[in-house]
Amino acid sequence: MKTKLRSHLLTAAFGFAAFSSAGCAEKEPTTAAVPPATPGDTAPTAATAEPAPTKWSDIKDCNFATRAAFFAGLTRLEARVDEQISELTAKRATLEGNASTGDWDFAMKEMVNARTALKSTGEVLAKASPETWDEQKARVGQAWVRTQDAYAKVKASTTR
Repeated sequence: MKTKLRSHLLTAAFGFAAFSSAGCAEKEPTTAAVPPATPGDTAPTAATAEPAPTKWSDIKDCNFATRAAFFAGLTRLEARVDEQISELTAKRATLEGNASTGDWDFAMKEMVNARTALKSTGEVLAKASPETWDEQKARVGQAWVRTQDAYAKVKASTTR
């Protein structure tokens, strides 16, 4: 019975990863659609096809007035999480011969849940007023940390 439940959870995780990454390429902004840089930002050059990877520290200090830059960075962070999920899903396929994949399955479920929380907190932040911006942005930051903690746990479970 446990094996059947694990199988269903694993199938759901893989399905979520496939569906969440399938639509991302269409929603990714092109370099022409990158919002103008604010002081301290490094704007991509014409020679750069992709903007530099965003770190939470690059966007955490954005205020309500610079929310367009924040959401562009958040979109890149969400895309990075989707890439991490895809990477881990591919790694999981190579673990079939290992005796125990239960730790991986449990950690991956948390990774998928953390990704969902990041997306939903970002959606709430998009509706924030100037008065609630900082509080909601802090929640997005916590959700980002959760995704990266979950990623580290899944990676650690695949090295055993």
